[in-house]
Amino acid sequence: MVEQHTFLHVAGIVTLYWTVSISMVFVNKHILSGSYGDMDLSIFVAWYQSFAAVTILQALGCLRIFGRESFKVPDVDFHTLFHSDVLKLSLSFVMSVALNNLMLKHIGVTFYQVARSFTLIFTIVLSATMLKQPITLRAILACLFIVTGFVIGIDEENETGALSVWGIMYGLLASFSAAICGMYYKRAESVLSHNSLKQAYYNNINSCLLLSPLAYSTRQASQVIQSEFSTSLDFWILLTLSGAMSLAIGWASALQIKVTSPVSHHISINAKSVTQTIIAILYYKEEKTVLWWCGNILVICGVLIYTLIKANKQEASKTKSTLPK
Repeated sequence: MVEQHTFLHVAGIVTLYWTVSISMVFVNKHILSGSYGDMDLSIFVAWYQSFAAVTILQALGCLRIFGRESFKVPDVDFHTLFHSDVLKLSLSFVMSVALNNLMLKHIGVTFYQVARSFTLIFTIVLSATMLKQPITLRAILACLFIVTGFVIGIDEENETGALSVWGIMYGLLASFSAAICGMYYKRAESVLSHNSLKQAYYNNINSCLLLSPLAYSTRQASQVIQSEFSTSLDFWILLTLSGAMSLAIGWASALQIKVTSPVSHHISINAKSVTQTIIAILYYKEEKTVLWWCGNILVICGVLIYTLIKANKQEASKTKSTLPK
């Protein structure tokens, strides 16, 4: 019975992560793809998601959800909130989210995995330049798989007339921002005492502050207020739901890593991306060529190769640490 309970527990958390992650991509695509007029909502949506996340956390803290007195919203320490490492994480996070929204506005969900595939390549390059980590031949092989799949994917999108140059540019910039965000994650984690709830809370507060002037200067906030959708319950429910999902993804990711491992988490992300692509093709009733699928498979293989490299390194490091001195 213990093993069954453990399996169901892990399966439930993985399912939770997949459901929230896939749903958020589709919800954001629906909001940003013109369903609510021709307005550019990329910055406003990013701001509102952070605002909603902070509000939801405050509400949960007031309600003492599930009767657990142990749940408490972290106190805001301004010295920590405006610590350089925390601000760097928040700034890169804001850039990543805003650019990701701009990318989703111009590309289809089926191309999402390929468009964001350069995150790994940028991560390897930044690790070599910022952290002075050597680039191995296997890492180069993983990058070649990704680049080849990326080029094939772009070519096939172009053949079908669905290619957006702006979508590709925003995808590359979003990938670069996400890689930078990953670099600063560990630094901010140590500043915030490895408290994932505190990190999510502080990050969303900073994101609200950083995105507010952008939402105002781009007139996206005023456009929403002046539009017919300002009184649409459906519009605000979807926006609030996307904010709840953005908060839940971080929590679900942390849970998945906790009950499995970082390597299993990366494998789960890739499996989720494949499932997400298949669901998008079925939902939007699109037809893809064999070569298009080959491009996607190459991208996924490249990421899996790098994941296995990291797994071997971690295993070797653990073995070395357990050896008698």
